[in-house]
Amino acid sequence: MKHVIYLCAVVFLMASCGKKKESKNIIVSKKQETRAPAKKEKMEPVDYTWNVEWGGSTYTVLVHRFPDESLPMVEDEYGNKYYDNRITIKVTRKDGSEFFNKTFTKNDFSHCLDDNFRKNGALLGLIFVESVGDDLKFGGSVGSPDPLSDEYIPLVMKLNRMGTIHVYRDAELDGSAPSSPNDVGDSFDDDGV
Repeated sequence: MKHVIYLCAVVFLMASCGKKKESKNIIVSKKQETRAPAKKEKMEPVDYTWNVEWGGSTYTVLVHRFPDESLPMVEDEYGNKYYDNRITIKVTRKDGSEFFNKTFTKNDFSHCLDDNFRKNGALLGLIFVESVGDDLKFGGSVGSPDPLSDEYIPLVMKLNRMGTIHVYRDAELDGSAPSSPNDVGDSFDDDGV
């Protein structure tokens, strides 16, 4: 009986020490590729203040630009998504009372824009330029939200003493028509405050 146990053990050892068949299959677990969701960019909020002599009195012009997550997203030429902006212009009299207060979006300037900038342009800015006669003149732009891009449509906005706004493309910077507020039938009829 010892021989039988010994013999079984030897056979078992020989079978286990024998050369195993090598598989030519290499099994590597595939690393799951995860993409981070596209980052949504925002332009920095900005605030500007000017003291302006206009019609024999001093006014303060405040401009506040801020990204607004409730507006439709815009996209630069590389597919990066950005929040569009709103811009508030407030004009106050010397005694602190408000003459004008309005918040603008890109849609307020849509009559000056081409289809591409209507869809994917951002309201980049509005800046006070000068007081001329009965108007406060502002320069503005709608364009690519990419801060490194120079693609934009330059705008002129005039606010008159009645609180009415006229907006048109800046033909001097853009080189395109219309070149005056009379060429564009659109204006805002805000009566100020």
